Amino acid sequence: MKNITKLVLGIAFCLGSCSPKISTSIRKEYETLNYEEEVVVLQINDKQPDDAEVLGIVKVGDTGFSTKCNYETVLDKAKLEARKAGGNGIRITKHKKPNFWSTCHRIDALILRLSE
Repeated sequence: MKNITKLVLGIAFCLGSCSPKISTSIRKEYETLNYEEEVVVLQINDKQPDDAEVLGIVKVGDTGFSTKCNYETVLDKAKLEARKAGGNGIRITKHKKPNFWSTCHRIDALILRLSE
């Protein structure tokens, strides 16, 4: 019985640790947006609109065991966090590409609420 418990816990740990690590710091929230709502992505060199309201910060990184962390996947996870906070835009402030230490893309982004 102990071996089965250890096996189940081990599998749960492995499945949970395969996805990228996501951390958010929200200063202000609005109603959650529908998953079909578009989230505008501003790259590092793009100018942030003057009327954009910063709702918080999202960081998508590597757990050390992450496997599904190509750029598109990491970007989708950041967009999902923006929708949860009621944001309809993100502005990437840092992007680390895969290297010797990590096979994952890692980004930091501001969560924005843009006017229509």
